[in-house]
Amino acid sequence: MSKDTGEKQERYTIQSIDKALDLLELLAEHGSLNLLELTDLLDQPKSSTYRIVLTLENRGFISRDDENGKYCLGYKQLMLTRGMLERNTLRSAALHEMKKLSEMYGDTINLGVLLEGEVLYVEILESTQPLRMTDTVGSKSPFHATAMGKAMAAFLPEEKVKELIMLQGLPALTKNTIVSEKQFQLKLQQVREQGFALDDQEIVEGARCLAAPIFNMYGNIEGAVSMSGAMHRFADEVIPEMAESMKAAANRISRKLGYETVH
Repeated sequence: MSKDTGEKQERYTIQSIDKALDLLELLAEHGSLNLLELTDLLDQPKSSTYRIVLTLENRGFISRDDENGKYCLGYKQLMLTRGMLERNTLRSAALHEMKKLSEMYGDTINLGVLLEGEVLYVEILESTQPLRMTDTVGSKSPFHATAMGKAMAAFLPEEKVKELIMLQGLPALTKNTIVSEKQFQLKLQQVREQGFALDDQEIVEGARCLAAPIFNMYGNIEGAVSMSGAMHRFADEVIPEMAESMKAAANRISRKLGYETVH
């Protein structure tokens, strides 16, 4: 972003709306906060925070627990999210293929996109197995440690990947997490060559995840679909067959989005 563009955006920003959105993001991150905690985190006068809180509460965007006085996201969020999911073209295109994968393997099937340098889960079909992953729709995960993140990053311009690394870093989440930029770039090259990505206990020990990229009609990365579960269900000998199923599903989803060339 250029300096002039940044200054223009700053000049036309409505600060009260900006603070209200900050407040909603804080509640989404922390779960619940009282007025003093919100005031401190927003770094503004208590009276200003209260006016924002009162407005959002009256509109149903947040609600207050009478027992502890803390605020949390309200029912209006669910209505907006439901509408967004129902209209989401990627989700609509992917859901049938996700259900087929779920029926075929019985493991957790995920659909994700990149948002602000992280993987955002937009749909999850939970596993029928006793051991399962605990991600939820709307949750986020580090792009460098997840199969979906690597599947998407592999098909981004190199400068964009460098920006993501600068923004989020490559923190170690387990002993298997890739923390070297050089090694990460080599891994992305491997993903491009084989058409799928593997999370080999890089974010949760004892768990593996396979993912394949989804492209839109312009040939740009749109998202990724993945399958995750306990290590013993993703043994080395079954990975190739599972990976082919993931790639085929991702290709069919991509074609539904108008993508013609199959990777």
